[in-house]
Amino acid sequence: MRRGQIRWVELAAMVLMTLVAVPGRGEVPVDYGHTTLRFAPETLRPWVAGHPAGSPPSSISRRVRRLPAIRSVNRTSIDPYRFASVIEAAKNEPAEDPRADIDDSSKTTRSETDAMLSDELAAAMGVVELPPQRASPLDDFSVSPLLRSSSSDLVANALVYAGKRPQPTQDPWIQWGREFYGTGITPPASRLGGGLFGPYNPVRGKAYLYGDLRTGIAGGRNAGGRTDNLASRLNLDADWQITDSERFHAFVGPLDDGGAFTRYEFVAGDLRFRNEIDFTPATAFFEGDLGRLYGGWVDRPSPAEIPVAIGLVPLLFQNGIWMEDAVTGVATAIPSRHSNLLNWSNYDATFFAVFDQLNSLAFGADENAAQAFGTAWFIEAYGGYIESGYAFVRDRNNEARSYHNVTTSFTRRYLDRISNSVRVIVNAGQNGPQTDRTADGVLLLIENSWITANPLRVVPYLNAFVGWDSPQSVARAGVSGGILRNTGINFDTDGLNGYATLDPTGNNTAGFSLGMDLLGDHLERQWIVETTYLTRHNGPNRLVRGDQFALGTRYQFPISHRTLIRTDAMYGWRGNQEDVYGTRLEWRWKF
Repeated sequence: MRRGQIRWVELAAMVLMTLVAVPGRGEVPVDYGHTTLRFAPETLRPWVAGHPAGSPPSSISRRVRRLPAIRSVNRTSIDPYRFASVIEAAKNEPAEDPRADIDDSSKTTRSETDAMLSDELAAAMGVVELPPQRASPLDDFSVSPLLRSSSSDLVANALVYAGKRPQPTQDPWIQWGREFYGTGITPPASRLGGGLFGPYNPVRGKAYLYGDLRTGIAGGRNAGGRTDNLASRLNLDADWQITDSERFHAFVGPLDDGGAFTRYEFVAGDLRFRNEIDFTPATAFFEGDLGRLYGGWVDRPSPAEIPVAIGLVPLLFQNGIWMEDAVTGVATAIPSRHSNLLNWSNYDATFFAVFDQLNSLAFGADENAAQAFGTAWFIEAYGGYIESGYAFVRDRNNEARSYHNVTTSFTRRYLDRISNSVRVIVNAGQNGPQTDRTADGVLLLIENSWITANPLRVVPYLNAFVGWDSPQSVARAGVSGGILRNTGINFDTDGLNGYATLDPTGNNTAGFSLGMDLLGDHLERQWIVETTYLTRHNGPNRLVRGDQFALGTRYQFPISHRTLIRTDAMYGWRGNQEDVYGTRLEWRWKF
């Protein structure tokens, strides 16, 4: 360090010495590099007497720099005479080269003297060691310094790293190449395929087969009739990653077909077996980065990020409210941008084209009837974030059923107490008689959660909605439930046993869900209790003939790091219709 420069540690120590000085008449200015500090004369009289002007000796400044971290200073306990004697002792030491930053570590006596001087200076300045649980005396958000003793506690310092231990994890059922939860340094990239991908997009081959098995037993009645069954669902994901950005992925549910699951069920007193085995893939797509591919081909770094997915692609936007389906098509994105002009700190834009296998109530059970072309945006701005999207949904067989689907939402916190999200979905453009329009209307969703003193474990919430006519998502798989699924657990089916819910369509209805979401001390278990109300308005809805009210609860907890138990129970009172109700118990194993 060149003379005249000031390190922040030195400056902080000198300012601290100023703060703890015993008050007296007047102050003495001392030039320290480019800064003039003012000290009380009672504290620094011996020092200032020997050096009426100019910078402090380098030996003193270096010792100040070595002062250990200080938690608090007792301003009433400083002994100015002891402080002065320490400074005087340092001042009488032989002169040193001021350009030397660090003493020669081989001089043991000098190191010992430095340590003693640091301790004596700290004691003379009134350093008080506080217990670890005591808060910083400054009521701000700064990081609290460590105790003086912690700087020499080698065992405690080593435990930050050596004290860690492996946590139990569930590896994929089958894995080849790089381990999913591997340890240590990953192996170097393979030279195989280098001619295709190039040195700037190296091959790191790995393949996994993983998923989960769900088995549930349920009894009750949903809107379609009795649901007494024991069903199983197997979710299998196969992933082959070629490079860090390119992979092939497929998903298959071999125990389900068309939303129905392989099961034993009670029907009119008889136990029947339903075989729903089907190995048709639900998704199968290629995912990669065109920028990385191009950079590898021309032997240069990636010029841009251009992610792309093509095939039977799962698309999910706005937590599955606006879209949740696996469709035949292509999607690309503009990721991680910002706009100074619009004051957007970050935004992502996704563009998609769906050519086939689009599921929607707007087209009945025909998944080959419609196509969709659109975009979805996520924007962080204005103290929260915005989610918006547009899609033109085209019926290839009946243009009268083609329509525009537009959505926008804004989410943020207010008064540090309420987390609020307002979401609107608008369907418009279908022609023909009003009674024949299947996607025509508006859905308003308002989601609120209260930020409590324990915001991670205690979450009260109130979600409300109002629907006009027949608002639809762009696409919804059959097992995804209705468009109101995220409004509350009394609208959320289980995707296995046909668990009962209130009407989740939002078709000419309004209502709310009020509940409490409680999580365990380590966020390892969950208990939800909820009440829901729904009423018809604005027009007919064949599924809602009167007011509906429900009470529901859900509890889930882990048995091990690979298995969990989930229980559900609900009862729904439906005006002018039979009530719906159900209880279920599910065991889930991930592998």
